[in-house]
Amino acid sequence: MLKDLFKRSGIYFGGLTISRLLSTAIFILFARALTPSSFGELVLFYTLVLTITYFADFGLNQWYQKKAHEEEKKELYHRVIHARIFTLIISLVISAIILYFTRSFSTVVSLIFLIVLILEAFISIVDGYFLERKQSGKLSLKTSVRMVAYLIGYAFTYKFFTFEIAIYLYFIASTITALWIFPWKALKGIKPSSLKEILKTLKGSSSYAFLIATSFAYSRGDSLIVRYALNSSALGIYGAAYRYLEGISLLPTALSHNLFPISAKESTLSSGHLVRITFIMLFLGLLSSICIYLLSGWLIVTIIGPAYVGAVQVMKIFAGVVLFFFLNAPLATVVQSSRLLKRFLPYGIFNTALNIGLNIVFVPVLGVVAAAWVMLITEITGFLINVYFARQVYL
Repeated sequence: MLKDLFKRSGIYFGGLTISRLLSTAIFILFARALTPSSFGELVLFYTLVLTITYFADFGLNQWYQKKAHEEEKKELYHRVIHARIFTLIISLVISAIILYFTRSFSTVVSLIFLIVLILEAFISIVDGYFLERKQSGKLSLKTSVRMVAYLIGYAFTYKFFTFEIAIYLYFIASTITALWIFPWKALKGIKPSSLKEILKTLKGSSSYAFLIATSFAYSRGDSLIVRYALNSSALGIYGAAYRYLEGISLLPTALSHNLFPISAKESTLSSGHLVRITFIMLFLGLLSSICIYLLSGWLIVTIIGPAYVGAVQVMKIFAGVVLFFFLNAPLATVVQSSRLLKRFLPYGIFNTALNIGLNIVFVPVLGVVAAAWVMLITEITGFLINVYFARQVYL
């Protein structure tokens, strides 16, 4: 079982790596072409899109994987689609109100933002569908398709590239990706669903929704606080280091996504399996952390540019965060796919609240370095929580 898990995770990781290399190349091009302030606005656009999409997914991908071995898959996925359309409508209304009152972007960019949310709904809801069917290879390439389209667009516009053009290209790339990745054949025979049925589905996925909401608030809250407590330039510098952190976290992400359908079936993953997986991730995490720490200056100053030198110290702190990313991946997956999820939620919420609270207190005073230290501290507390609950799963 472990061999098959790591094989599929390896294939998934390979696809994600290709996608990440492409996205990193584009990220570097954009960072060099734009000022830190404009790049910070671009990071804000991406962060808001991802945040709203994750919240609107409402745990439906995880709920589908948990239920797929118990119910008829096609009918179950139709329920997921109906529920996702419902949450999309709500998210569009809330987003329009927020954009209107905050004036975060121009009117044109705000309209594109809302359209992109529709496209992202189709792109994001396929994760559970393909992972449950063990088709993670295709899923891992959805970002590659988007990035290739993005890169082609940049090749035609680099001489007059601006923040607005980057947004237009993102919209075009998202449209192409949605048309390619969504399993349109799965909609065959779909019938209208009542509001009662939709709410029943959302009630079933609510535990995962709270988990996803707290996890995403934990991972993206710092960026939003940096932007609004400091400025766009600070977010651009923090975002430069954070993009590398996201890149190195691909392997633990790949493992988590492929492990979830296995651990969701009770008595499939033994404690011995989990211990072996965790020790493998410990070794890989240490290796990655050392590389990130030693190469931090080169990755920031040489690759991105001297304007982002403030991100070097952030990168060195992120080297410690990487280690706990690897350690937490298998432990968190086992806990979150178990029957202890509802008991675990308050602790996850506490850790997220701790992260956001510390950021609110220290970022305005100490700057982006404080956000990096806060992430390291809460990764450690998260690890302790995961160890406790993982033991409870098997006890």
